[in-house]
Amino acid sequence: MKRVCLKIIMITSLFFSQMVLAQTEKDDVYSQCVDSMIDKMKLQGINNGVVSACSNHSRSIYEKQIVSLLDRIKKQSQEYQQPERYTDILKSQRLWKSYINQECRNAGAYVGSPMYEFCPMVEYKNRVDQLQEYLGE
Repeated sequence: MKRVCLKIIMITSLFFSQMVLAQTEKDDVYSQCVDSMIDKMKLQGINNGVVSACSNHSRSIYEKQIVSLLDRIKKQSQEYQQPERYTDILKSQRLWKSYINQECRNAGAYVGSPMYEFCPMVEYKNRVDQLQEYLGE
């Protein structure tokens, strides 16, 4: 039983570290925060505290971008005289947020506690990209 638990922990750690590495390469806000915290705290590498702090920092930036993009979509919808477009996107935004909250709780429960913060950050960044696409950017 101990061997199985150790294997699960090792696989989970490997999976999570690969996700962090892949996302770090893709996400400048997050990687800059990680690098800065490691330097400031004189750490040898990333740890759960750094993941949590930088994930929350990055997510707050993406949340502000989402609000701004939704405002721009509203204006664009008014210009195009398509109010239902904005209404539909707001409806999907509420559903999206509920879905992400549950999915990230699942990720935290099954992958590990750093996912409680890391997962929403990744999903908020993806939502920023999606809303930018809706604006034609």
